[in-house]
Amino acid sequence: MNSKLALAVILICAAVMTIFAQQKRPYDAIMKDVNATFASLKKNLDSNSLSSAAEDAAKLESLFHETETFWSAFKTKDAIDSSKSAQSSSQAVAAAAKEGNGQKAQASYGSIGKFCKGCHDNHREQMPDKSFKIKP
Repeated sequence: MNSKLALAVILICAAVMTIFAQQKRPYDAIMKDVNATFASLKKNLDSNSLSSAAEDAAKLESLFHETETFWSAFKTKDAIDSSKSAQSSSQAVAAAAKEGNGQKAQASYGSIGKFCKGCHDNHREQMPDKSFKIKP
């Protein structure tokens, strides 16, 4: 391997390591929290526990902000946009739940899932061992 190629490989590795070092916590941990909180939100909306639903929605908003930060490091526009839109939908769920409008909260809840699915379809690949690999 010539020295220019070796230097390029070292620089690329350093850049990737820097991106991952800037993360506050691993991406898969964020996604597991999103999944659990999204399920809890659905349960609370279905049982008309709107104050708990508002708390879950606020937590999701924060989690989607972490997701946006992750994708911003890769400059992945569609994933960043999905993260921002999911944050907005989470805000809408929280606002509707605080107002006592369960029907409006349910409608906004549905839009969150659409943003999740779009990002997963474009940026997640299932491996043979059933784990997932991120595709920036």
